[in-house]
Amino acid sequence: MIKYLCIIFILLAPLSLACEKTLKVGIGQPWPPFVFKGERTLSGIDIDITRLVLKKAGFCSQFVLLPSSIRGLVELKKGTVDVLPAASYSDERAQYSHFSLPYRRERMRLFWYENSAFVKHDLQHLMHNGKTFVINSGGYYGEEFAQLSQQTDYKSLIVPVKMINQRLLMLKAKRVDFMIDDEVSGLYLMAEKNIEGISLHPYIVNDNPIHFMFSNKTVSTAHSQKIDDAIKQLETPITNIINHYTQ
Repeated sequence: MIKYLCIIFILLAPLSLACEKTLKVGIGQPWPPFVFKGERTLSGIDIDITRLVLKKAGFCSQFVLLPSSIRGLVELKKGTVDVLPAASYSDERAQYSHFSLPYRRERMRLFWYENSAFVKHDLQHLMHNGKTFVINSGGYYGEEFAQLSQQTDYKSLIVPVKMINQRLLMLKAKRVDFMIDDEVSGLYLMAEKNIEGISLHPYIVNDNPIHFMFSNKTVSTAHSQKIDDAIKQLETPITNIINHYTQ
């Protein structure tokens, strides 16, 4: 058996003889309420939706735990994992993968300690003023952020950190000016940890649909079509899962 150093451990969903294929699903660091990691179990919005959709489509699921989101992209490109949930589309990613229909939306927001001097600033103007940002390693924040983050003057302002708890603590300690993260996840953790004073900047960094992302090396279009069909049929149960964790 091939061993991957990047894989922490593997959790197997119950196997069934009725499964057409077992799909290896890459999962990064805990990201409440989308991914919770227990000792031997996984749960959360994306975990529960993944299990539901793959089962409906006739597939078994094997969750492969990886050290970061960016490592998940590397393993998907190689074909050592088949599926990544919670994926945003980009032209770069589409060169080595294909995407399901969307199953939820994601809004990337700026979390900060409010300063009235910068309330009306957009992302570019915040960077122009030397503001610093902590982000998820391998996360996608839209084309505007992708372009700005490649500019020489702004690269040093961006700090990639793989765990959201660490990103939030950096902001709380004011080691950075902003945390860019999913609105739902950031607000969830702030409430859970009873953190006061941090709020949402009015500017929305990115608002886009979220998909399953499939490896071109291991998942056929026929298989991805079955998953698309399952997503269409499960619209109400998917909404119920999201509401269960967020209301």
